[in-house]
Amino acid sequence: MPEQTPQHATARPLFAEWKLADAVREFGETIRIADTIPPIEIPLPASVTAPLTEDTAPPGDIPPYLPLLISGYHRVRRGRNFSFALSVAAGDHPPADLPVAPPAGYLTTLHRMHRHGFPLTGWDAAIASALAALSRRTSTQKYHRCRPLLLATDATRITLPEGSIYDLPLGRHLTADEAASREVLRESHAAYRVARGYEGTAPVHREEQETFLTADLHLGHREAISYYCRPFLSGDTDTMDRILTENWNHTVRPDDSVIFAGDFTYKADCDATDAYRSALNGTVTWIEGNHDTGMDDTHFSHSLTTEDRTFLVIHNPKHVPAGYRGWVIHGHTHNARLGDYPFISFTQKTVNVSTDVTGYRPVPLTEVLALIRDGERTGRTAPILTRPMPSAPGDRV
Repeated sequence: MPEQTPQHATARPLFAEWKLADAVREFGETIRIADTIPPIEIPLPASVTAPLTEDTAPPGDIPPYLPLLISGYHRVRRGRNFSFALSVAAGDHPPADLPVAPPAGYLTTLHRMHRHGFPLTGWDAAIASALAALSRRTSTQKYHRCRPLLLATDATRITLPEGSIYDLPLGRHLTADEAASREVLRESHAAYRVARGYEGTAPVHREEQETFLTADLHLGHREAISYYCRPFLSGDTDTMDRILTENWNHTVRPDDSVIFAGDFTYKADCDATDAYRSALNGTVTWIEGNHDTGMDDTHFSHSLTTEDRTFLVIHNPKHVPAGYRGWVIHGHTHNARLGDYPFISFTQKTVNVSTDVTGYRPVPLTEVLALIRDGERTGRTAPILTRPMPSAPGDRV
């Protein structure tokens, strides 16, 4: 039988593939569904890929990456059955449903949703409650280890309907050998980081002294690349450490101040930690992270006062003292819980300065203050999921 080609072009979220597969696996284990389906290939509307298939657009008009916002889980109807799915928005196009579990009957799906705390309304809620009562299981087990997913990432490769692969950062079609090459992928990642603003190529220092904020570099931590969808080859901590260090020094002058909100390394010893620290610009106030085992000069928290506003800087936002109602600057959550801890939450008054949320470089305090004031002035309640990068138009805000 001849091999069938896909009817639609598909996007590859290369940086997030491991994370998506792991999240969907945990979802399946939590809700007890076998054979879950990780969304590795994301169908795209024809309008996204027309310039690639028709060769009508100049290469400079094709963007070097395709933003993706992946969220879920929710229930979708498939004929007479129902399935659980993620919602994926590619660029500015409307979200599409991607099933992550095999279809099941209506009653089975309702029972699973009620059992694990998924929101239900109307007749769905009434029927699910009745089913639970009949089975004598009225209590819910909400999500266990599995949280609703919200992930902001990018696609950098597109598989076209005839099976060829287009690399967005490199701006060209790939041969089969190139598509399988680790070195070509390394080149693509490097081009993407520069285009996205995630890799500085020269110092961009401010004229006046500044205080910068950052957290969660996890230098030397191999698994951080997969866990937090970082734009590096799997296991390539040498490149990750070099880029994060260069980004720091391209941003921070020797006479600037930095408040580091924890997890500089991942359980590195004192010698390795000191070697990393000696390469960085600035006078640093070190906040204790749960993986910082090679430092003896850290603080549990730090109070930061500027103009008319005071911030509490702490590693884990769950460790904020009871009764505190002011703004909190934190790390710890990386980009794994953007629904709860985005870059800036105006309702919760939190600022997540994990490097995976701030563009892999320290963020100026003055920039954070400007965003907060602008949000308060306009009455904004919607969060800013990730830091808008100056060189990357169209970021999610």
